[in-house]
Amino acid sequence: MHYSNGNYEAFVKADKPEGVDHKSAYIVGSGLAALASAVFLIRDGQMKGDRIHILEELSLPGGSMDGIYNKEKESYIIRGGREMEPHFKEFIFITLY
Repeated sequence: MHYSNGNYEAFVKADKPEGVDHKSAYIVGSGLAALASAVFLIRDGQMKGDRIHILEELSLPGGSMDGIYNKEKESYIIRGGREMEPHFKEFIFITLY
């Protein structure tokens, strides 16, 4: 057990899943949920990072929270505002092989 700031990590340490060293994860999309999934696979699932593959259709990773630096305005343009709409839902699909 390791102690942290009072979150569940101080009390829970999952056993390494059987066969995890022989599995790979393919995550579709590179948004925040996908990146968080990869982190949880590493931390809680004890999967090695080189077995996790993130597939992105666009040339710019980050999903709705991507950003591009605008030299003229010396600022970043981020299109994440659309996530504040009332019908927004997040779906994550992870396939282990």
